[in-house]
Amino acid sequence: NLTLVLSLNNIKSIEPGAFAGIHLAELALRSAFESSMMQTSLQGLAGLQVSRLIVGVFNDDDREQDFEKGLLDGLCQVQMEEFVLICLGDFEDDTDTLFDCVGNVSTIRLVDLGLEQISQVPVGSKVKQLECKKCGFDDVPAMKLSLFKELRVLRITKNRSLKTFEQKFEGLSNLEVIDLSENRLTFSRCCSRQFQNCPNLKHLNLSFNSYIRLTGDFNNVENLLYLDLQHTTLFGPGSYPVFLSLQRLIYLDISHTKTEVKFQCTFCGLNS
Repeated sequence: NLTLVLSLNNIKSIEPGAFAGIHLAELALRSAFESSMMQTSLQGLAGLQVSRLIVGVFNDDDREQDFEKGLLDGLCQVQMEEFVLICLGDFEDDTDTLFDCVGNVSTIRLVDLGLEQISQVPVGSKVKQLECKKCGFDDVPAMKLSLFKELRVLRITKNRSLKTFEQKFEGLSNLEVIDLSENRLTFSRCCSRQFQNCPNLKHLNLSFNSYIRLTGDFNNVENLLYLDLQHTTLFGPGSYPVFLSLQRLIYLDISHTKTEVKFQCTFCGLNS
């Protein structure tokens, strides 16, 4: 259960095989390498088994690190359960190597990255939990994310540039939780249109966004248990029974949504 923190160093290289056969609970490598030495040094981790691997920089560090093609190639020989990539700058136009060596990791967290689009998803990916926090998306990248067929939990939060939700999630039969809170989303026709063939979706968090119009069409997400819409301006609730098909819902938060109840059947259908 050893945690090894090598952050804030000036590692010039890691000898090949230095970590072979070693088991760690966590290995932290933030701002650990001399400039331009990250890619070469990560190759020295071959043979490591670690529960959580953290790679990146601190946002107040002068050693900026951009994502270059093949940056994470050294992780192909590392066994890990959770991978955290944090505080990287610009991504090259060709970012298709981002998931090449971490596609079979159970949990991936991408935090404070200059990532504007989701990279190519490897066939047969085993990722079950994916978080994209403070990235550079302007539209919810549902099409590419739908290629993570084993995905159970998805969180895309605190993306200041994320304003539209035009794409659709499709065929994610294992997906149970989606958290899209604290973005700047504005969209209408919520919420069947956005979720196609996602029958097990139970938790949907759209709180702290800009503007959402509810049409009452929840047919594709009728198994929802939790729906959080707080601090998002809503249109629809209060005027007609938009929640009618959410028979299983046990938690609904529409506080601070500028909802004015004018209709007697506003909450009809919420029998649970």
